[in-house]
Amino acid sequence: MRERLTSLIAILLLALVTGTSYWYARALKAPKAAVAVTPGTPDFEADKLVITQFDAQGRARNKLFAERLLHYADTDNVDLAAPRLVSLRPDQPQFEVKAERGQIENAGERVHLHGQVELRRAAAADTPAMQVHTEYLLALPDLDRYSTDRPVAVERGTSRIVADGGMQLDNIARTAQFDGKVRIVLPPAQSKDR
Repeated sequence: MRERLTSLIAILLLALVTGTSYWYARALKAPKAAVAVTPGTPDFEADKLVITQFDAQGRARNKLFAERLLHYADTDNVDLAAPRLVSLRPDQPQFEVKAERGQIENAGERVHLHGQVELRRAAAADTPAMQVHTEYLLALPDLDRYSTDRPVAVERGTSRIVADGGMQLDNIARTAQFDGKVRIVLPPAQSKDR
């Protein structure tokens, strides 16, 4: 009888070890529940970064510099501190936009720039350098277009344009449209000696 009791205890212990091993193996294979993202809470942060966007041929197209980046998983938006966007198109004069803060939407398709926005375009063979100052600017880097619905001041060479209703700028076509009341200051015409 004692041998039977010992065998029964050994079988029960073996069954317990087997059952525990099976449960442990299943628990490890079970998918982990995703951590719930709290809306408005960043899931990723970075300091002093540079993001380079490339064209289809692998050439650098734009560079985005920022002092700080916060990514939000619930919207996939990115907040930036002290952003600076530089266009590197070889067929266009260098273009640079900087601001106090910014927000990127749609994987970089739209960049909102806020606070002391300054846009600079280098001089080209046929056009003088240009500077734009405003408090808000919407940049569409893929299209190389920029717009604002806020007052804007533009200096192009020795000319100055001030518009209280905003501006739409196409850097590739090198055209600008101003809205609202527009004031233009042109340099005096150069006299030509005959």
